[in-house]
Formats: sequence, structure tokens, C-alpha cells
Amino acid sequence: MISDRNFIPPGKKAIIFTLLPVAALLLVLYGMSLRKDKHVFPVNIPCRGSMMVEAQYDHQRAKMVTSLYFSFLDKHKILVSLSGTAYLYNQEGKLVNRKTLLRNIYYDYVQESKVTDTYSMTSRQINIDSIDNMDWGISSLLLINSFFLTGHTDTMVLKKYDDNTMLIESNQSAFALCVFKNSF
Repeated sequence: MISDRNFIPPGKKAIIFTLLPVAALLLVLYGMSLRKDKHVFPVNIPCRGSMMVEAQYDHQRAKMVTSLYFSFLDKHKILVSLSGTAYLYNQEGKLVNRKTLLRNIYYDYVQESKVTDTYSMTSRQINIDSIDNMDWGISSLLLINSFFLTGHTDTMVLKKYDDNTMLIESNQSAFALCVFKNSF
């Protein structure tokens, strides 16, 4: 049997057809805001990473294995914490010295370019733990200048690839891949 009865009364049809485009527009705007938030950078979630550096200059060969903690702080400040071990080898490849690295570097930063995610970072304070025994010689082989010289400015590219990873690179090469982890 076919019924002539309408399921939606005519007055309610007008309300539904009016609210449907408004609801669709709100969903689109909400989706755009989520996508915009996804790409907000710098982020307020710290990241952790590993950094391995190998260097060879003339007769010296050095290697460093380090854990890195990177966090954007308030008011254009960044904290980088480093902990690890550096090794110095002679020409025959024999270990001649081992140094411990444990320090916090506080930076002031300026974003130089949003297009290339380039930042100028100036180390304003370097807190070196009492067990950190890296001297200037081995530091100059393995670290960027602002990791051991207060007041030095290094230019870095901080490239956030997705919600979980950020690549930190200098003008010579990438040196750390950080992984973000939400705290909730």
C-alpha cells in the first residue's frame, strides 16, 4: 500500500533545509581550524631525540652519542638539554679520551623565515653539570658553537614534518630528529 502521508511536515522542511547548509558550513570551518592547528609551529610540546656526531679533522677523529631534549618555552625562549658521551681517537683508531656531556642551553630565538622554518638562536645561558667534562677542544670538534659558547648565535632550521617529529638542522646538515609525545 502506498501512503500519501509526508514524513516531514512542510514547515519543518524549510527549517531543516535552512539548518543543513549552516551545519555543513560549521563542519567545514571546524575542519579548517583543526588543519590550521595541526601546522601551528613552534609547538608547546617538548620533543626528545638522539644525536650522533662523527668528526675528523687532520689527525683527530671524534664521535659523540647524545640524547637531546628540545622545548619551546614562553617569550621566544628555547631549552635544549644534552646528555651523552664523546670519544676521541688517535690516528690508529685507538680510544685516547672519553668525555661526559651534561648541560642545559637556554636560547633566545628569532624566526628569520616562516617559509623555510629558519631560526636564529642565541645561547643566553649554559648550565653545565659538575660531571660534564667536555673541554673546549673536543667541544669545538663535535658541538655547534652555541652549545658551548654563551652569547653565540647559530642559525637552525626546525622543520616539523608531522604531529610527532621535528628535524633540527644547521646550515651544514641535519643533526637531530626529535619525537614529540603528548603529555596526556
